Amino acid sequence: MGTFGLLFTVLAFTAPLGVVFGFLSVNISFGIAVPIAFVAVLLLMTLFALGFTSMSRKIPRPGAFYTYIGEGLGRPVGLGGSFLALSTYGFNIIAALVFSGIGVNNLFTSFTGGAGAPWWIWSLIMLGAVWVLSYFNVELSAKVLSVLLAVEVCAILVFDIVMISNGGPEGHSLTPWNPENLVTPSIGVLLLFSIGVFNGFEATAIYRDEVRDPEVTIPRATYLTIIFLGVFYAISSYSLILSSGASRAVADAAAAPAEMMPHALLTYIGAFANQVIAVLVVTSMFASTLSLQNILSRYTHSLSVDGVFPRRLAAVHQRHGSPHISAVTVGAVLLVVMLGLIASGIPESDLYGATSGVAFYGMLLLLLLTSIAVIAYFRRHRQGASPWKTLVAPAVSALAIGFALLTASLNMDLLIVAPTAVVTLLLAVGYVMVLAGVVTALILKRRGSATYERIGRRAG
Repeated sequence: MGTFGLLFTVLAFTAPLGVVFGFLSVNISFGIAVPIAFVAVLLLMTLFALGFTSMSRKIPRPGAFYTYIGEGLGRPVGLGGSFLALSTYGFNIIAALVFSGIGVNNLFTSFTGGAGAPWWIWSLIMLGAVWVLSYFNVELSAKVLSVLLAVEVCAILVFDIVMISNGGPEGHSLTPWNPENLVTPSIGVLLLFSIGVFNGFEATAIYRDEVRDPEVTIPRATYLTIIFLGVFYAISSYSLILSSGASRAVADAAAAPAEMMPHALLTYIGAFANQVIAVLVVTSMFASTLSLQNILSRYTHSLSVDGVFPRRLAAVHQRHGSPHISAVTVGAVLLVVMLGLIASGIPESDLYGATSGVAFYGMLLLLLLTSIAVIAYFRRHRQGASPWKTLVAPAVSALAIGFALLTASLNMDLLIVAPTAVVTLLLAVGYVMVLAGVVTALILKRRGSATYERIGRRAG
């Protein structure tokens, strides 16, 4: 892949249409300053990327979080980070599959007026489709994702242009862009949700073995992804605020967040637009699911190359160049997990909320560990390292991400609607995965296993 193929692949993971349609109103419910919050998070993620991309240039090996955390904080924590990444992306793809099933079912119901089929039928069909595509060359996936992403971005741009041209009931306002309006009791939660929708930009480094000129392509695609998401969400959130008016937007979002975007579409564009968006939300989730399936396959492949997982999974297809055995295995595991969750009878809305909340929290923990790892690595390897990129920027990003992680820990009821005991258990998942990786690595070390020396995609 080139820069734009990689860019579209990782942007598809973020599901921008799903974010605009389903999450921006939640952000707005915590304060009017959502557009400027996205600008602030854009700057924060750029600071993180300075250290992240410095690692990608210094360490010419795939593995992303797995490799970088291992290089900075040692093999045991690196393996813990890889286990955390697997669980985080795993929860993410389950959430996407459940949301896709709900979306397809609602779409068919809205057109036919009938009761519809069970949501899980559509989820399993979606899983089957991405399972097949993940077997082939990543360029095939990139082409599919590029088309789907282009369509959903165009749809949102139409909404933004209409709203900015119209101005809404109160006209344009600078209030959402005023940094002073960030200083509220809910600033932690507002920034938390704003950081959460940037989830995915870090996946650029996972495809190191499958891009042209990775030392140029990966940093370029990483920065382009961050800039696109920051600008795109800032403008789209402002457009959504305009649809209600700056004086009423927060109250409207708090009262009925799920209704804010549909109401704006019906009011300013028409019923047909609402139906088109409903279709595109489904295609957006398909694109996100395919991207996640590819990411999980490559993490599994990296762990197999190192010998942590069975070496059979490390095979690369001679024709397609894809980690096809890992892709098939990941799809099979996801199928088993989905069948278990379906059999449990957990309501789909609760299932989606729980899995997406755990994935969100796990990603914050991964970003924090990576920021600390960058600092630790470059303190040991100072030669030619820019203090700004390798100390100041990652330190600032670590503090900000740490604040977001603390906010998430104290407000998990906003991420996961469940009894306190269940929320606590789900909160512990990420830490348990890190601990499991650390213990596994220490056991390998104690046994004198060659696998321990290879952790982090080292040659051994």
